[in-house]
Amino acid sequence: MAFLRPLNRQRAQGLMDQEGLDGIVLIQPESIVYGTGARPGSAAGWRRAGAVFVIVPADEREPLTAIVGDFYAEEFRAVSGIDDIVTFPVWVDLIDISKIPYGRLTERLSAARPPEQVCPRPANFDRRQTFALLAEALGRRGLSTARLGTEHAFLPVADQACFTEACPDVRWSDASRLVSRLRMIKTAEEIERLKLAAQAAEAGTAAAIDHIRPDCTADDLFAIFRTASQQRAAELGYKGAVLANGAITIGPGATGKGRAAERGDIIRLDLGCVVEGYTSDCARTAVLGPPSPDQQAIYDDLHHAFEIGLERLRPGVPLREVHATAMEAMHARGFDMYCRGHFGHGLGASVFVEEWPFIAADEATEIEAGMVLAYELPWYVRGLGAFMLEDQFIVGAQSVEACWRLSRKIAICD
Repeated sequence: MAFLRPLNRQRAQGLMDQEGLDGIVLIQPESIVYGTGARPGSAAGWRRAGAVFVIVPADEREPLTAIVGDFYAEEFRAVSGIDDIVTFPVWVDLIDISKIPYGRLTERLSAARPPEQVCPRPANFDRRQTFALLAEALGRRGLSTARLGTEHAFLPVADQACFTEACPDVRWSDASRLVSRLRMIKTAEEIERLKLAAQAAEAGTAAAIDHIRPDCTADDLFAIFRTASQQRAAELGYKGAVLANGAITIGPGATGKGRAAERGDIIRLDLGCVVEGYTSDCARTAVLGPPSPDQQAIYDDLHHAFEIGLERLRPGVPLREVHATAMEAMHARGFDMYCRGHFGHGLGASVFVEEWPFIAADEATEIEAGMVLAYELPWYVRGLGAFMLEDQFIVGAQSVEACWRLSRKIAICD
């Protein structure tokens, strides 16, 4: 599955023009993947500013500049197509002898790096060095006194001063929401990954539900989910790794993994898969044996409110209207005490599955074609169990497409 750069430069220019920015500097690992299509390398795993930078000028005609660790540079260039790459040393030592004529190994290694060029490597990377390289690159690109945004929502407090110290004449501002707005609209390639992740998770969830028995545990069911998800992804032609994530809750405790299953227990299966960094998110509810009247009443009304809210999940509708509609539907059924902050969220490339925008009471953002949204109605009732219904939807020009076909009715397992 080839990865193409999702960043829409024309849209990025329009958003930067609205914010009065001359460019943005991406620093969050997930945003680097989004902006370039390339992995930023293990140095980004520390989640500290300075491990990688990508300079995105507002003018869509201007090329990107990337500052990455030397060990990752060749692969980064090949995948991203970025020609302007600046490197810095990371802890991994790499010597290239591929073009040195055959001879004694020590001679070839010494020819590749003479003793006078040997210098200590950092324990991971040197932020002073990487920020100095950022300042040099901005100067070379004519942006040393520009109005630039970066991702303050990711920026660790410990690294915040580095931007002003290294680039004192740059007028820095927070571009976190701008980057989120860019990532909100998915390309066809991103949607392909999210659909595949959802299809794999659907098969895994169905398999887990089929294996619900007395004395089964959340770990037992998750293991079944993981195996079946990977098998389904392989059947769909995907040869890469599939990471299973999510949570299963068993019993009346409503939180955590719960106990080993007993008859009458509600089982929440809130599960997803990660494909090339893109995370799906859907959920179903099952019960071991016939549900009690109270369990059935809660789930039926959650299901009803879900379907009522889904009617408003359409292009052009503000997300807050979906939230209000679903909430009102629950209250109309007599559950005035029901109160939840959001009924879903965006999906994409993220360590944390819940991306902005949220289907929340105060979210005025309108639904647009190209969004991928997880829409959910959960309720955690200690004494009865954790109830949840969630589907992943791809927003088209006039309608939405559900990624799962698995029944939304409560699954009754004998």
